Amino acid sequence: MYVHSRTLEVKLSSKKKKILPEILTICVLNALTPNSAMLLIGGHGGGKTSLVKILGRMLTGLSLHQVEEGIIRGHPQLTEEKLIGTLKIAKLLKEGVEEVVWRDFVKHFWKIVDEVNRLTPYAQDILLSLLAEGRVKYYDAVMEIPQYCLYATINPQDVGTFDLSLPFLDRFGIAIPITMPTSHDLSIILNSQDEKYHGYDELVQVPQVLNIPDLMEIWYYVDKVKAPREVDDLIHAIVREFSLCDRVDKGNAERLKPGAGLCAGCHFDVVDSICNKTESILSVRVAKDLLRYSKALTWLCELFEVSPNIVLAVAPYVIMHRSKFVERELNMDPFFGGKLEFTRHFLELIRKRFMNRAECYDVVQKFREGKGTQTDFKMLTNFENNDLIVKHDLLPLVDSLRNDAYIEVVQSIEKNQNNVEELAKIQQTLLEDLEFPNRGDLITKINRLMFTQTLRSFTMPFKIWAYLWPRLALEFPEIEDTLKKTIGPDHIINKQVRTEQMVMRVHIFGESPKASVNLELFGGRDALKAAAITEQALKEDVYKRPEELIDLKLDDE
Repeated sequence: MYVHSRTLEVKLSSKKKKILPEILTICVLNALTPNSAMLLIGGHGGGKTSLVKILGRMLTGLSLHQVEEGIIRGHPQLTEEKLIGTLKIAKLLKEGVEEVVWRDFVKHFWKIVDEVNRLTPYAQDILLSLLAEGRVKYYDAVMEIPQYCLYATINPQDVGTFDLSLPFLDRFGIAIPITMPTSHDLSIILNSQDEKYHGYDELVQVPQVLNIPDLMEIWYYVDKVKAPREVDDLIHAIVREFSLCDRVDKGNAERLKPGAGLCAGCHFDVVDSICNKTESILSVRVAKDLLRYSKALTWLCELFEVSPNIVLAVAPYVIMHRSKFVERELNMDPFFGGKLEFTRHFLELIRKRFMNRAECYDVVQKFREGKGTQTDFKMLTNFENNDLIVKHDLLPLVDSLRNDAYIEVVQSIEKNQNNVEELAKIQQTLLEDLEFPNRGDLITKINRLMFTQTLRSFTMPFKIWAYLWPRLALEFPEIEDTLKKTIGPDHIINKQVRTEQMVMRVHIFGESPKASVNLELFGGRDALKAAAITEQALKEDVYKRPEELIDLKLDDE
């Protein structure tokens, strides 16, 4: 594997840290995050494509030749037919039927787009559909792509390239610049076996570490990593610091920007401000990606809960390519146009401001719990003139919570936190009252309480799930169509379905009858009923039949 000596330092605690290889770690994080897309940015010969090809071999078990089949090479002449699929001409001419033959890139789990900035805007839009919706369309045929891992490379200095818009870049969850090797790196490369003479020995040089079902199972465990409220607050702060302005809505301001006079004379235009150094906003996707990749890094570091230090470690790579900074700030010494280092500097400013407003978040939490006082509110107003987040986000929220109706509902939730029936009634009332303050937060809280009270988790082989799902579909016909999809030809799948009183999550880790299936049920009455059906079914003699009878029944399905 190509050697890059740059490191990533992750603070695990005040006294403990972990040193990881930077480029390799960020690439692996993308593989540990479901349906993810990553950009590798750098000049030619830096090993971008080779690195992700080798990772594809190691993390999926596919051969290097099979990984190669999932690569498309960016080119201005790359048409829709070359990118997505084509029609069976013979069938079209003889029968008049439009049958699509999908390209390998569409069908492959491990997808690589080499030199994505050489794609025309039209081809970029096709790729955008895949990234945004998990599906592609050709004529009237639609190809669902439920699971994938995508890497794209960019050579900014290449000729014949096209600009990549911020909305397009926003679909890539993480990015990293690939630098050229140091002298030490070159020494290691030159002393390794030359693949031009000998090729790759896949069993020794590029061994299989995981397969696709293994990776699906890791996705499941990464999702289970906890994130405390402090992490939520930090992620919100990062996104809002980039987006807030005391004068205009940055997302809709077309002409007046911080680099073009917007900040002149503004009270917040000071050295340590954030708002006067960025001209673009961060989308909701950034917040979600910050949490996803933070969970992946937490799992990789063998921790159980995301910490603010973990978020700050991955944040530069999640934000760098999605931001447009004020040029004069970006080009100053010591950054000289380096977006990754400038983003790190930016995040350090945000971290300090976040720590300074820590007591403000404590006050907000008091009001969320219906326990805030007038003294608490007054303390919060003291930050108003020096902190945009307090002025535009925290104060308006707290002000909306200072009423008896809100306090009464919060107290009712607290009183009935172990009563699923009462919680379901409160939830339904909130769902119907669109104007109730902090409604979304309260509904989320109720969902978490109901999850804790009613969660039942079952693990079984796929052959047992093949018998169980029809029983669940019979009881809950509204989810039958979704459940049917879990027994299709592609068993590597994650599905979530809902009824008014239940959330059902199905995780299937493989393609054979013995593949592991995890079923999670939580919610209200429906969740309890589904759990009872599952428990009863698992006790029945049908699952104790000889293997050959079970396999025969599966074939019939």
